[in-house]
This record gives sequence, structure tokens and C-alpha cells, in this order.
Amino acid sequence: MKTNFLIGIVCLTLFSYKASAQTTSTNLQTETQKSESMKQIFIDKFIVPEKSKQEFLKRVSINRNIIKQLNGFVKDDAYERTDDKGNLIYMTIAVWENETVLKKAKEIVQANYKKEGFDIAEMFERLNITMERNVYNEAGKP
Repeated sequence: MKTNFLIGIVCLTLFSYKASAQTTSTNLQTETQKSESMKQIFIDKFIVPEKSKQEFLKRVSINRNIIKQLNGFVKDDAYERTDDKGNLIYMTIAVWENETVLKKAKEIVQANYKKEGFDIAEMFERLNITMERNVYNEAGKP
């Protein structure tokens, strides 16, 4: 009787462990799927001195044309204003299907920079441009 009771407890414990492991695995898969299905919004804010505006806008145009050709790209927008010091405040917003395609897009853009010999850090330093970059998720998505 004791042996059957112990076997029952061991089986119940193993069943509970297996169910718990499956639940954990399912939860992890669900979180990964959410991440993979959640749009990623890539927002850049640039502060560009007036004397650097022309070169900067030319480069922005090149970059926007590159990303529009990439898989997973949804849309982009740009907004601008001039501050009280005459600086161009320029914001770009690029929407991507998910985190995976955004990561791949970053790699492709970097490869394009390397291929054409373009150094964005050098350009920003030379033109005295500052940038704030963040990635956002769509709000209100479970």
C-alpha cells in the first residue's frame, strides 16, 4: 500500500513537472511570437546646425530610399522644425513588421554604408549633428 502511494506521488510529481515545463515552454513561445508579431517603431531625432542642413537632408533621402526597399518595412514619415537657434530639428519614424526584420534591416543598412565607404559617425561629428534614437512598440497591444 505504501509502495503504491509513493509511486502515485512520484507519478503525480513527474506529471506536475512535465505540465509545468510545457506551460513554461508555451509561455516562452507566446512571448516570442508576440515580440515577432509586434510592430517596431524606429524613431530618430536629429539636431542639425543650419550650415549642415543640405548635406544632412541629402543623406536622409539616400537612407530613406534604402530602407523602403527592405523586407518588413511598413512605412516611414519625417517631420521637421527650426528651433530658436536656427537648428533643424528633424525626426524620422520608420515602422517595421517586427523585431526580427528591424534587426536585419539595421545589418543591411550597415553593409550598405560599408560598401559605399560612408561613415555616419564621422559625418555627424564633422557636421556637428546630434541624434537621439529609440525603438518603440505599438502601444495598446497585448
